[in-house]
Amino acid sequence: MGSVTATSIREWEHLPIGPNDLPIDIANRLHTLAERETQRLRMPQPVLTRTAKPSLRAGQVVGVLSVPGASIEILPKIGGEGGEVRRALTRMLAVAWGIPVADSEPALLATQRDDLLEVLIRLFADRLLVAVRRGLPHRYRFRQDDLPLLRGKLNVPRQLARYAIRTDRLACSFDELSVDTPLNRVLKAAVVRLAATTRSAANSRWLAELVARFEFVGESANPFAEPVRLDRTNTAFHRLHRMARLLLGRDWQSTTMGAVEGCALLFPMNGLFEEFVGLTLRAALSPRPVHLQHSGRYALEGQHRRLFALRPDIVVNGDLVIDTKWKELKPGEPTLGVEQADVYQMLAYARAYEATRLVLLYPWHEGLDRPGLLRRWRIAGTSTAFDIATVDVGKPDSVRLTLREIVGMDATTTPIDGGVPGFSMDVAVRS
Repeated sequence: MGSVTATSIREWEHLPIGPNDLPIDIANRLHTLAERETQRLRMPQPVLTRTAKPSLRAGQVVGVLSVPGASIEILPKIGGEGGEVRRALTRMLAVAWGIPVADSEPALLATQRDDLLEVLIRLFADRLLVAVRRGLPHRYRFRQDDLPLLRGKLNVPRQLARYAIRTDRLACSFDELSVDTPLNRVLKAAVVRLAATTRSAANSRWLAELVARFEFVGESANPFAEPVRLDRTNTAFHRLHRMARLLLGRDWQSTTMGAVEGCALLFPMNGLFEEFVGLTLRAALSPRPVHLQHSGRYALEGQHRRLFALRPDIVVNGDLVIDTKWKELKPGEPTLGVEQADVYQMLAYARAYEATRLVLLYPWHEGLDRPGLLRRWRIAGTSTAFDIATVDVGKPDSVRLTLREIVGMDATTTPIDGGVPGFSMDVAVRS
């Protein structure tokens, strides 16, 4: 793939442009690619912003942007070294994609030499190799062929039309077990694409083995148009199919914009944080009802119409509403930096759901007390608790327990000394 300069930065950090830094022509290509991704992802802020320094400043997004000659990895703005942050991000993505990752697999998760794209390629290739070594999924496919011996049923009309006076050829109709299925064609398309993209020698070896194992699977002109059927016969490939589509498609697709070529694998952190927390909480509280992106409630109604649909991130037991915010809390401020618009949004949820408790959930950082319940207010004039809480995404395996602790504290819970640092019962939320 030629020589590529790989750089790793965090959200909101700057990438200097200049003779000794990022060349101006490569910066232009990256910025053009980032503009397209900003529109595609419908990001409220640009993926990359030009600054007067001059530099490119990363937005609230993580992933990889790659153009000829350069690759930029954007990691979340959380504590830890690059490898630790990459490992945490990989585990968040694995939860969102439903791909199990064990602590015993450090080689799969991250090294200082691999960027996020290579780590995800490695994760996908490893999981797919485990599955296909047990056998590719296959289906019976109806075929018609002219054979010297009868196979299946004789196609009488075809036989009379073509071989009425011949006995050496028989027009046969039969079902044949084949690995050339829509599911396998999607998986093969992803393998071929990744094999042409990876810069890792280890990933290249694994992908080469996968290419060989898909030898008898046809090429797909459009993997997204394949009529894939997921059922009990191919359960082991359901999550791999989803991951293949993500790596192939709208979350990562080749682009050509004039003379600029490149590819991007990007994830808005707001959405990723919400999905990671929601799926983790659902697993932690099972079998209690946990609804993600709950719908059906409205802010206004009248004249036989309901207006302004409400869609909270998480609803537990029908009366606990949780909304996630990928924003940094400010412990030195009376409001902790909680934005007024977010408070008003939660008040609307409280009314529509007759909530007994509201929780705004943020990422933990080192300026705060331990992860968990940070502050309790009450909605003015009511007994409804309004909680501010955090989880440490830098340690994804701890989030499940933290969420159970947060949800387990009901609206009447009063902590003992030292139980929940910074907890306050006497601050009401006011407009």
